[in-house]
Amino acid sequence: MNLPSPSSAATGPGDRLETLLDAFVAEQRRLTAVERFSQRHADARAPLLESRYRALLPATPPGPGEQYAFEVDLDQCSSCKACVVACHSLNGLEPEESWREIRLLVGSRPVPQAPRPEAVTLAVTSACHHCVDPGCLKGCPVLAYEKDPLTGIVRHLDDQCIGCSYCIFTCPYEVPKFSESRGIVRKCDLCQGRLQAGEAPACVQACPNEAIRITRVPVAGTIDRCRGEASTSGHRDGGCSLPGMPSASITVPSTVYRSRRPMDGLESRLVSGTPGRVEAHWPLIAMLVLTQWGGGILAAVALGTGMAGRIPTVRDAAVAALGCLWVHAGLIASVFHLGQPLKAWRIWMGWRTSWLSREALALGAFSAVALIFTGWTAGLARVPGFPASPRVFQGAASMLLVLLVLATVAQIQVYAVTGRVRWRSWRTGPRFAGTVLMGCGVGGGLLAGTSPVPVVALLVLTGLSVFERWRFFAGGSPVDADSPDREMP
Repeated sequence: MNLPSPSSAATGPGDRLETLLDAFVAEQRRLTAVERFSQRHADARAPLLESRYRALLPATPPGPGEQYAFEVDLDQCSSCKACVVACHSLNGLEPEESWREIRLLVGSRPVPQAPRPEAVTLAVTSACHHCVDPGCLKGCPVLAYEKDPLTGIVRHLDDQCIGCSYCIFTCPYEVPKFSESRGIVRKCDLCQGRLQAGEAPACVQACPNEAIRITRVPVAGTIDRCRGEASTSGHRDGGCSLPGMPSASITVPSTVYRSRRPMDGLESRLVSGTPGRVEAHWPLIAMLVLTQWGGGILAAVALGTGMAGRIPTVRDAAVAALGCLWVHAGLIASVFHLGQPLKAWRIWMGWRTSWLSREALALGAFSAVALIFTGWTAGLARVPGFPASPRVFQGAASMLLVLLVLATVAQIQVYAVTGRVRWRSWRTGPRFAGTVLMGCGVGGGLLAGTSPVPVVALLVLTGLSVFERWRFFAGGSPVDADSPDREMP
């Protein structure tokens, strides 16, 4: 910056200083905000506030058998929500979207020689726990998650996601959040790009009390610590879980919570974040009800014709067509649950670990065999001289029944493996298998005669099934860590 020479009238030191200040102010007014910022930090050799946040980062990256993790000092967190705002701003989240939450642990404890118990309040800030055994990664049907082998960070691949939201079910903490505008799920990636550049994550840098830091944790030690907490149901300093959180043994979260105060007996309350919403999931309700009822009706036809060695009639063909129609209507309805329906073909990719992929493959195979079986039944019933072999037709009926069993088991497991209290296998199994058996019974009634009773029963029971499935999803709340009937898959 070039400053004008002092005026000849400015002879004293005070006059010269005043002239220089006036020139500096005039020069600054001509610069834009960006130019002033650049000028102020042109000679800076390190990022702003580096001395403050450098102590909140590990000195070296994780070594073999280690990974990055959040460490939260509950005694320092004041529930100011600066970390929530910083995370929201840096990642450009939607107004109702939040990757970091603030909770309060509230309760009371008796104090010796005191007339009344002491009130206890602890503020808790939490985000993705970057678990050692992440449920979101195992449950994703399109391989949209990856765990960095060097840092342990669990990243979500936005371009791979189809928006099925199954990772929200399989994560006991409901960390992933669905973005309505993008039609995909997103979540915290521990600001991996900032860490690689030596910068602290947004939440760490924004916290005025330095309640959040990034640390390195041993993977084996984290597993032992979390299993130990699950076996003792205790919440201690340096622990993996807090009151109201799911059991740490489910996914082995890496976050370390510290506090000098005891936490047993406290209750968790959400203060800031994305509250859990009970959604109807109507496309999933339609898929479950229609595929199970349609599968049961087709099973009745298969048992009454191919397995019994009987030549199909026109009534058999009509009932089989009804069952096939319901199965395919259910599959079509399921596509509307996706945020990216055109990418639905990817759903098979995670078949090694995801029960949703296995369900899709089983239902796809069942629907294909159902079409063949229905067409074969119609041909035998209506086309004179239609080529048929009793053994081949019996084999098709057997394959249909086997695939129906496999598809039903996969549907049960899709929800049972989430570990949610009301979705346990011994509760979900009778629901889903019972619907198939009811469909088989009603299908048998449709095959038996012209009475309107089976038709009325089909309509009434279908309506009841829809209501029951709505109750099923409404009861799929996250795992209650303190519930004695929780399930750990």
